[in-house]
Amino acid sequence: MRKSAPIQSTESGWLRAIAERSGTEESTAKSVLQKYNIQPQPTPPRAKSLRFKSIRVAGARAESDCDGPFDKTWANLGAGLFAVMSDRNLRGKSSILNLLYAVIRGEFRGRVKADVWKWLEIVDVTYEIDGILHRTELRKDVGEEDPAKAKARVSRSGSDGSWVPLYDGDGGEGLKSQTEQLMMAELTFSPIYAHNSKTGGHAHGWPLISSALFLSSSTNAKALFGDVTIDGIPLRLLQLFIGLPWVSTYSAALTAQKEVEESRAARPDQSALYKGLAKRLETVNAKLETARESVKKVDDRSRKRVELNDLDQQMVTLREVADSTRAAFEVADVSLQKIAESFEKARQRVQQLEDEKSAGYSFRKLSPSCCPACEAKYKEVVAAPGSTGDGSTCLLCKNDIPQGTEDFEEDHIQLAKDEVDALDASLKLAREKQKAAEKSANNAAIELRKAKDRVSALQVDLAAKVPDTELEIVQLEAQAAQLRDLMGDGATSTSSDANTDAADKVLRAATDVTKELMVDMQSEILKQISQSVMLLSRKFGMPNATEMQLDNGGRLKVKQGGAIEWFSNLTMGERLRIKIAVALAAVEVARERGHGRHPGLMVIDSPASEEVVDKDFEAMLDSVATAASEIGGVQIIIGTTARPSVEAVVPIEHRLHAKGDDYVF
Repeated sequence: MRKSAPIQSTESGWLRAIAERSGTEESTAKSVLQKYNIQPQPTPPRAKSLRFKSIRVAGARAESDCDGPFDKTWANLGAGLFAVMSDRNLRGKSSILNLLYAVIRGEFRGRVKADVWKWLEIVDVTYEIDGILHRTELRKDVGEEDPAKAKARVSRSGSDGSWVPLYDGDGGEGLKSQTEQLMMAELTFSPIYAHNSKTGGHAHGWPLISSALFLSSSTNAKALFGDVTIDGIPLRLLQLFIGLPWVSTYSAALTAQKEVEESRAARPDQSALYKGLAKRLETVNAKLETARESVKKVDDRSRKRVELNDLDQQMVTLREVADSTRAAFEVADVSLQKIAESFEKARQRVQQLEDEKSAGYSFRKLSPSCCPACEAKYKEVVAAPGSTGDGSTCLLCKNDIPQGTEDFEEDHIQLAKDEVDALDASLKLAREKQKAAEKSANNAAIELRKAKDRVSALQVDLAAKVPDTELEIVQLEAQAAQLRDLMGDGATSTSSDANTDAADKVLRAATDVTKELMVDMQSEILKQISQSVMLLSRKFGMPNATEMQLDNGGRLKVKQGGAIEWFSNLTMGERLRIKIAVALAAVEVARERGHGRHPGLMVIDSPASEEVVDKDFEAMLDSVATAASEIGGVQIIIGTTARPSVEAVVPIEHRLHAKGDDYVF
């Protein structure tokens, strides 16, 4: 097909180009795309981080050269380069890394050595997802081999420092399902859709994505990225982590296209089987409806997790408001009490002054005729000329009585009354302020209680187990599409054939259009990653490497010593070096371009075990540490035997070191 004009990298431009390429109306093209759940993704979601914070393991070792109980904690993990190391082999360093990996996978069976698993009683790991602290706890009896009989809990930190339960259940499939849902939702990863002739259409989720975060000499080194080589997965993972736009759209369109093509090619003469196919389709549709309802519940859980995050932030503010309003009320209440006390004292003072004034007036008007002590008559006083008792002269002491005393007392009383009036006004205002402050404090407390109640309700909802049905839906949709196509022939329906043809054209066009939108940017990014991988590989002990090229199929061509070889044909040691280099390069390039999706976590087990000499190993560690520092926010954990090259690069506070014959735990 002749290439059309440049396609606008927008949802509308994408849909318009698909309609033009397929020769259909935009409404028809949109309907087909919705039917096969093909969603446009012109801009990848923001990258979110994942990093370990601590791990505790406890139990009792048995049938070993060092039997007995153990309880080991490795804490204060963060960004940067960390190392689990031992002076001897088989001291438990790989077990620590495998336990970390098992926790973020939610799957312990097959991830931890059988003997180590039997020894364990407690596994307690904390980790941050985009800055929010999470925790996975697993408890079992020492000697118990079945993970399903272990008790597991997954929780996240609340704003008040408490742990909010997200899952309480068994340590087997229940934990695995819940962890996968949690990681995919919190890190905002979409399933990677794929199709092959053996399994048909299917979706890869967290188990596959997480495999790219764990590098080991024991994993499938032939996979350039992750540990799966089929379905073009290494390239799909690389596309995902570098944040390439339209990747998920392309994989979904390509998968749907292959499904339709395969079902049409395999379509037999269905005239005699039409009724049977219709019955099967009815059954599949019923299962599909049930599965979609389950997905709605999962989506609702994602919404609830977002709401819980928002509530955490809100509760911080609500607590501050509640505390400040309560403090304001207490201040207002204290002020009211003080003013009330002052008012009462002032009122009593007025009463006292008025009483004193009345008593003084009465005494001054008295004309005593006898001594108050002995009752002897004052003859001289009474007989004295001018002793009229008119109040101008004291009849006892003969002194003049001061004039204006009553006016002076009246002034004091008035001043006291003015103070009472002022305090009365202040008291009324204080009562109003206290009442308003109390109302604000009560309202703030009510809002805080509502938020706490909602958090509690969300915790209960999120703790409930919901099955992972994404893969089931993809498979059922593929079955339903195939049955509809087969029934169309069996019924010899012209309209059905037309619909099938239209769907085929739309899906082909969607694959072509999306690939065009993606491939130019992809080629540019892959060229940049190829150059970074070559430079890192040379530092890691491949000095003869002069050129590396990642093609659009995710295959790596290596030129060293003048010869060209594919990645899969290199030695084990060379492949491991390149795998580490590719992982670092993907993170580095993605961060430089500002749209990578890698969570910034990398666990590398025994990188020195594959033909790596000390000098090259130290150079590798130094490059890894430098890359981690330059990229920023990246956590790299390495398991290795102790050697000076490790101590030269990894800070002592970043090491978990089993010395001599000791075990890591």
